[in-house]
Amino acid sequence: MMMPFGEDDRIAFGPLANEARFLKDSGVSGIVVGGSMGEGAGLSEAELSEAVRIVREAVDDKLPVLAGIIADSSAEAVRLARAARDAGACGLQVPPPHFRPSSDTSILEQYYRAITGGSGLPLIIYNVIPTAEAAVDSLQEIMDANPGVVGVKQSARNMHTLAALLATLRGKVKIFSAIDDMVYPSFMLGVDGTISGTSAVFPRETRAILEAVKSKDYRRALSIHERLAPIWRVIDQPDFPARAKYVVTLTGRDVGRPRRPFRFPTGDAAREIEEVMSCSGFIAHDGRSDPTNVAADAL
Repeated sequence: MMMPFGEDDRIAFGPLANEARFLKDSGVSGIVVGGSMGEGAGLSEAELSEAVRIVREAVDDKLPVLAGIIADSSAEAVRLARAARDAGACGLQVPPPHFRPSSDTSILEQYYRAITGGSGLPLIIYNVIPTAEAAVDSLQEIMDANPGVVGVKQSARNMHTLAALLATLRGKVKIFSAIDDMVYPSFMLGVDGTISGTSAVFPRETRAILEAVKSKDYRRALSIHERLAPIWRVIDQPDFPARAKYVVTLTGRDVGRPRRPFRFPTGDAAREIEEVMSCSGFIAHDGRSDPTNVAADAL
């Protein structure tokens, strides 16, 4: 989920709770707090802990709440993981160290073992860094050595790795897709779910795609996909969390502002987003569509 920040750059806990309730009412199966879409890099232990607590309370403990751990060292990752655990997180989503990324299996195995051992929580590996993407055999070796690793979230825009993961590890661990413009094809391939920017921005519509695929209503699934894909293409830039927040703001939900030094898009970038959103019928009160019911409009 997105992390709302106020003008003072502090977490806006009221909008955070409201967004958590919106996600719950949208039918999501779980929530990750402090992931990449939640601007988790740079969150302090106290901030992550309080955010997890607020989200758990907002959903009445009816959904699993995981914490994103985005760190540069094992010690930092363990501190964050323990803070999330103490706030009631039931699991973790953890990419490799990101400032000095490595795909070396032995380094990653030690990193994830330190986190599971230090926190006692299970984790999902977030395979997101294109320049240091862990290969399928490395992921399998890490999971075989550490029962605390219970899943993989495949990102890095790599459908080939996702397909290979499904061919190799399906049924052994949970496999999630985070390839945002390929959520529909990912569901067709049989992933266990998606933990993605698309599902954070458009949870109802993402859920509708999944339900359509399960019921073999592929025309309906493709129709919703084709409505979302152009929007994700304008979000998918280096400043994607800020763009995603701007998109959500246009639908009428309050998800705060990006944390400095980042800011909402302006000028041509903002106009491009607004045009795509309007053409897809997602802008609140533009007379074209009710954004709260756009999934039904797409059916």
